[in-house]
Parts: sequence; C-alpha cells; structure tokens
Amino acid sequence: MRFDTAFITGASSGLGRAVASRLAAAGTRVVIAARRRDELEELAAAITANGGRAEVCELDVADTGAARESVARSDRDSGGLDLVLANAGIGNPEPVAQTEWDAIERVVQVNTLGALALLHAALGPMLARGSGTLSAVSSLAGQRGLPTSAAYSASKAAVSIFLEALRIELSTSRLRVVDIRPGFVDTPMTRKNSFRMPFMLDVEDAARRVIRGLEHGEAVVSFPWQASAAMGFAAHMPAALWRGVAAHLPVNGGSDGGRGPH
Repeated sequence: MRFDTAFITGASSGLGRAVASRLAAAGTRVVIAARRRDELEELAAAITANGGRAEVCELDVADTGAARESVARSDRDSGGLDLVLANAGIGNPEPVAQTEWDAIERVVQVNTLGALALLHAALGPMLARGSGTLSAVSSLAGQRGLPTSAAYSASKAAVSIFLEALRIELSTSRLRVVDIRPGFVDTPMTRKNSFRMPFMLDVEDAARRVIRGLEHGEAVVSFPWQASAAMGFAAHMPAALWRGVAAHLPVNGGSDGGRGPH
C-alpha cells in the first residue's frame, strides 16, 4: 500500500525526518510538523529539490488543540490524509524523586496526549472516507518500567494500549492501526544518552523498517529483533524477577535526552 498524503510529527530531525524524506521520494505529499521551523524549511527545500512535495507545519504537539486543528486543516487542504504518523517524542531520564513535576508533565503531554490528539482528529475523516492509516511511534521501552525512565516508559505504554484498543474497535473497518516500537536508533535524542545502548540501528535502516510496516499495515512494527525479543521476554517476567533484573540495568546520569528512538 502506498500513501498519497501523510502528516508526520517530529519531522525536523531523527526518525521522523528520515521517514518523511523516504515517503516524499516515493511520491507521497508530506506535511512535516515540528516545533523548529528552520529545520522544517530546510527539509522541505531538500524534498522539493528532489522532485517531492512537502508542506511545513510549525507545531508543538503538547498543545493538543493546535495539534488537532493542524490535522483537520491538512486533511481538508489535501483532500484527505492517507497516513497520520504521531512520531514526536521527548525523554527525561532521571529518577522520579530527582525530577521536577513540570518535566514529567511535559513528557506525558508530548508523548501521550499529543499523539492521541493527532490520532483522534484524523479518525473521523478517515472513517467517513473508509480508508486511512493511523500510526504512532511508541517504544520497546513501553513494555516494562525502566529505571530513570518512568515517565517515558509510561507515556509510550499508554500510546500502545490506546492503539491496541483502537485497532479492535476498527476491526470491521478498512482503516489500519500501526504501533511502531523501536529500540535504540541513532538520532540526536539518543546521542544525549550516557549509557550503553545495545543493538543501535542507523536511522535510515529504522526508517525503511517503519515504512515497510506502514505499507503492509502491520499491527505492531518492533525492531531490532534482538531488543524486541529481550523486551518481549521481560514483559512476561514475574514482577519480583523483573525488579531484580531492572535494578542492574545501566541508567543515564544526564538530564537530557531519553531512552527512546527519536
């Protein structure tokens, strides 16, 4: 399945940028959304220079009203979005006791509420047309609570559960719901991490995997397989055993970045 039009958040860098560039190169008209207009303008110029079509949307998804209106406007202006990819995400890898509430709230606002607002805004028009793909980048980190990543893991777990429930509700429709669960991807976000990140993927490799999963309408796209298998195993560990294992995981001593893919 190919996409004529796509709305992608977190598109100014990292995984979102790579996915937007590849979709545009394949003929998709992309609406690229993020907070940093300069980076978006640069990406749009590169896409146009390569014969693609791109529209810039300056947006902070933490403002859920603005996020919903941006999707609704893009849907109207484009004649209907085929794909919405809620990719914007942030992390704050610190122990909860050392984290200000504003930082925790910001993670949930961006990673969870921002993503859900986009998906909900696109749902009605897609249902009316009887087609479309609703997707979000969650994370393998959302499968268990990770030390120094409580807010991040919780925010991504919420997105996965929302997508699962939505997929069940839409099972009799022609809409597709895709949950993208990356491990570590080499992006500006993960470069801030000070701990070892096993099975790190190049961002272009990750983008190829994401697009393949979106085009095939896969329910869950998780990668790389080594990290996916490890977290799948961890998800079924008894709580007491997981506490013991997780207590020995490497943690980030810094105050920026995050465990996630973007």
